[in-house]
Parts: sequence; structure tokens; C-alpha cells
Amino acid sequence: MEDITMMSIEKVSKMIESREISPVDLVEACIARTEKLQPELNAYVYFMADEARIAAKNTEEEIKNGHYKGKLHGIPIALKDLYYTKGIPTTASSNVLRDFRPEYNGTVVQRLIDAGAIIMGKTNTHEFAFGPSTEESCFGPTHNPWNPKKIPGGSSGGSAVAAATGMAFVGMGTDTGGSIRIPSHMSGTVGFKPSYGLISLYGVIPMCTATDHPGPLCRSVADAAITVDSITGTDLLDPCQEPIIGEPTHFYDEICKVNDLKGKVIGVPTNFFLEKTDYEVERVFCEGVERLKALGAEIKQIEVPLLELLDETGDCIVFCGTAFTHKDMFPKYKDKYQDGVAKNLEAGGKYTAVSYLQALQDRERIRQSWGDVMKELDAVVVPTCPIEAYDIGLPSPWLVQSRDKMEYGKQMCSRHTRLSSLTGSPALSLPIGLTKNNLPVGLMVMGRRNDDLGVLSVGAAYEKHYEYPKLSY
Repeated sequence: MEDITMMSIEKVSKMIESREISPVDLVEACIARTEKLQPELNAYVYFMADEARIAAKNTEEEIKNGHYKGKLHGIPIALKDLYYTKGIPTTASSNVLRDFRPEYNGTVVQRLIDAGAIIMGKTNTHEFAFGPSTEESCFGPTHNPWNPKKIPGGSSGGSAVAAATGMAFVGMGTDTGGSIRIPSHMSGTVGFKPSYGLISLYGVIPMCTATDHPGPLCRSVADAAITVDSITGTDLLDPCQEPIIGEPTHFYDEICKVNDLKGKVIGVPTNFFLEKTDYEVERVFCEGVERLKALGAEIKQIEVPLLELLDETGDCIVFCGTAFTHKDMFPKYKDKYQDGVAKNLEAGGKYTAVSYLQALQDRERIRQSWGDVMKELDAVVVPTCPIEAYDIGLPSPWLVQSRDKMEYGKQMCSRHTRLSSLTGSPALSLPIGLTKNNLPVGLMVMGRRNDDLGVLSVGAAYEKHYEYPKLSY
């Protein structure tokens, strides 16, 4: 029989609703899974086994009494250590906030609880989400489940590993420059960064609010849609600069109707994205594109303008925004920050006002250009990252080999993910295969802003016909 912790929410929720299984049994299975894997992988920084057991018993009673709330009722979920949880440590994996316990739940957390989800704990993150590897954490690094000597990606590395291994069914993450999609690519999960403003930022420790996006990491597109549907809808407390106002989404119901990609036009860029992509990653990516074609999609080669602006524009906006977030804490507690994060914050404080305003202008140009590119396309696909997961503990400047050249590993992590962070458009990473080193590769589906359903539909069609790589735990 399939390990219950590795089943989909789609399948398990039906079993809970019919009382074929109990939330108590489900939680116990995830606890056992965590107790087995946590010592090696370090996904959690605060594990709530006792609280989860109590919640599971209460949930079981609710369902017995006919109060089934929906597909997340009784489902174990993990939260990146940025999400405010009332009375529970929320530290951003930093000694600066080691003793911080919020007085309230953030909007996402409260909506998950209201939907009946069971919180299993808080997951490790690169300190204050300011890094792509989940190495710099006061709790130590998180390890890749496919090879514990490798990084899991970051900054939502703990959430990716929890979801990939069955420690939870969903790991909530955040994405500022790629922090959901990078660990999805490297740890072999589905990771969804929604349109900017679709999910509330209230009660999420900020990195750079101009590009912060909450979103889920899980084991299927359907599960991502189920999760997103439970946490969307207008939130008047949302500090997002461009919140999307409206009713909760119904993505899951819509993607259930999707079976193929006939009539869809999918762009594959001829510039930038494959220029530094490692040959093995490119091989797996091309296999994924052929599968999309087999599902009926028209594959169209395109050129995306202004990509030469991504690095400078993204660095300036994110580094400045994060330095602003820490303008009060950093001078006071500088010695408590991880070394690499401290250096990044110092760098962020050195940008000039002229540079920042130029970056904002360039971001607007990139947004407009992306809108033009997408006028005749349903989606664009690229490798989520140009490299596979690299070794934990590489010394600065984190040199890795890609395409027979040495590249800067950390910069390579976010090379492909920055575009949709700056445009605020939805992006989905799917695990589509393994390199010769048995490490996962993600295919990233990008769409026009507010067409989250279109992006999810491409992923839904893919997963209905092709299996994802599976861990052998």
C-alpha cells in the first residue's frame, strides 16, 4: 500500500471525509515520518507534535459530528518560519528574533486553521529569507532529501523538504526572488508563486514587500490549487503594495476540467534562459517541453526583451527593500545576523536614491515588455534554475560548474526566477525529471499577471499524464 504520508491531499481528503482514515492516524504518520528524517534533513525548527495531536483529535470529533470543512480539514501543514503564529516561536531562523512569539496569527495561518488544516510546525529558512540555499540559519542548514550533502534550495528550503518527504502535505513558503521555486526545483516539489497581491502578506515577516509573495510547496498542482483556494480573498490588513481585491479563488474546481493542452500556445525563449543552463538540466527541460507538445500544445520559439536588466534591477529593488525592512534592527543587533546576510544588508544600504529610482523605472519597462510578450501566448516555460543542487558548505563565491564553465552558484539559483518576481506574474515549478546525479529538475511555467489559473492549468494537464520523480524513503 502507498505510504499515506506521500499521498495527495486530493486522495487523502476523500478518505478523511468518508472516515476511511482519521486525522489522528494521518498526523501520527507524519510525526513518525518527521522523527525518522528530521535528524538528517533538519526541515523543522519548531516541531509541534503535541499540539498537532490535540488538533487532530478535535478535528476527528468535528468530522464525526458532521462538520466537515473541506479538503484541508485534517491535513497536516508546515509553515515557513516567517508566518506569524500566535504564541508560537516565529524567528525567521535568526538569533535576532529567537524569542519572538507573535500575539496573533497572520492571515494565511488563520485561514488555514479555519479551513481545518493541522499545523505541524515551523520550517527552516535562510535567515530572514535572504538567501537561496537555506544554509545560513541559526538552526543550521537544511539538507536535500535526494542527497543530504546538497543544498535543498532556498529560502523556503525547510518547507520544500517537509513537503517532499511526507513530513507534511504542504509547506507554506514565501518568494521574493525565487524562494519558493528554487527549493521546488532542487528538492523535487511543486512550488507555486502566485500573482503579486493574490495572497495576503499580513502576518508574514517581510523581506522586500515590493516583491514578497506567499505560496505553497507540495507534491501536486492540484494540492497547490486546493491550498491557494483556502487562503485567497480580500484582506483589508494586507500591507501588499498592489493587493488583488476579490472573492476567494476556485482554481481547483477549474483545473479538474483540464485534461490536455490542445489550443494552447506555449513560448520557449531562445535568449538568456539556456545560455548558462547546465547541459543535464537542459536535457531534462527539453524532455519536459516535448511532453507539453505531446499534450497538444503549440510550442513557439520567442525572444524576451530586456532580460539583461534583470540582475541589476532585481538586486537593487530587493537589496534596498530588505535593508529598509531591517533599518532599525540591523544597526542594533548586527552581531546576531549570519555573516552572509549581514553583508547583503550592508550592500543594500549603499545603493543611492538615483539607483533605486532607476531600478523602479526599469522594472516598469520589464513589466510592460512581459505584457507584450504574453499577448499571443498562454504561457512561457523555462528551466526553473540553470543548475542542479550544489554542495552544502561551498566557500564564497560558491563556484559551481555549468555548461563546462565555472559560475557563481548563488547568483545562478535566482537567474531564471527573477523575471516573474519583478513582473508580479504567476509562476509554477514542476519536478519533471532527474539529472545523471539523481537530482531533481524543475520546469517553470510563467504566465501573465492575474492569469494564475492559466499557469496552474498547464501544470494540471502535465501531472494528469506524467508522473513526477519519486523519493525512495
